[in-house]
Amino acid sequence: MYRDNPTHKTPRIRRGLIPALALSFCAFVGVVSPSVARADTQVGASLDNAEVRDARDLPAQIPGFGEKVLLILYTDPDVADQNDPFADLVKASDLDKAYYQSIGIANMEDAPAKPNWIIRAIVRSKIKKYNVTILTDPKRLLPHAWNLGECNDKSVVLVIGKDKKLKYFKKGHISTEKGASGQSEADQVLELLKKTIAEAHG
Repeated sequence: MYRDNPTHKTPRIRRGLIPALALSFCAFVGVVSPSVARADTQVGASLDNAEVRDARDLPAQIPGFGEKVLLILYTDPDVADQNDPFADLVKASDLDKAYYQSIGIANMEDAPAKPNWIIRAIVRSKIKKYNVTILTDPKRLLPHAWNLGECNDKSVVLVIGKDKKLKYFKKGHISTEKGASGQSEADQVLELLKKTIAEAHG
């Protein structure tokens, strides 16, 4: 009688359904929002060259990739000056251009309030000041290609070796204030750049 009584089957069915529903929900979350479970890229990761845009909005790949040590500043134009003190320090160091290249990329998608002509004016001023190549990214192409995560209101700094591996990655301000060691964060990144360039000499 116990087995034939339908009222006693309900708990057994529910116990079976709950794990199945939980697994289905997890799979659904993974399909709908994979970025939730995916962490940002880490130092040491191998990267492939990525396609962004040039100043005329034509497809362009990152120059010098796999040929030189690259310092890339991927910057939201809303915070265009966030890492200028760091960039000034690097410029004053006069690094060997035979093995090193500095590149700026304007993150246009995260600055919708700024008209393109204003962004291009910012780009031109940076090119003139730092004598660097500056590209544009209208659709978050670089964060998707390299899994950089959220870059809104950030100047993202990346150092990439000649071996195409990520040597340094930070979102936001790099401090030039000297610490107890007598070095600033910017000094430490510059030292890393110099070391990576020396390694590129072979």
